[in-house]
Amino acid sequence: MKNKVCILTTGHQALDIRIFYKECKSLAEAGYRVYLIAGSEKDDFVGGINIVSLHPGGGRAYRFLVKGWAALGKAIKLNADVYHFHDPDLIPAGLLLKLLGKKVIYDVHEDVPKDILSKEWIGSFRVRKIVSFLFRRLLKFSNLFFDRIIAA
Repeated sequence: MKNKVCILTTGHQALDIRIFYKECKSLAEAGYRVYLIAGSEKDDFVGGINIVSLHPGGGRAYRFLVKGWAALGKAIKLNADVYHFHDPDLIPAGLLLKLLGKKVIYDVHEDVPKDILSKEWIGSFRVRKIVSFLFRRLLKFSNLFFDRIIAA
């Protein structure tokens, strides 16, 4: 059997069409041992995929302050060969996994710095411009360390 792959997401449910059905299923069919850390009520084994549950609820603050660290803890315990994450709030987790010597793939779904400019919940447009600039810098820095970047 091929390597153990761990896919992490804090923003999607376990049976997400792109992540579960397209990515996880394809990897499992190719012979990889696949673990998906995602929103789910319980750990499960579905279609050859090991689902490792993250509490599916919570708002933005919960996702950014709690869920990412919970996902990282579960990911480290799995000791996978490759880690693949989808959500920008998992960039710090990805960097920590790199520090542990792991292969890390960041699957970029959108232009986050651009999207930040339209997120009124972040604050005034001036604040959003600053946050967008800082996030763009974080991306440039972190991308130096990740093994692969996938752009949707």
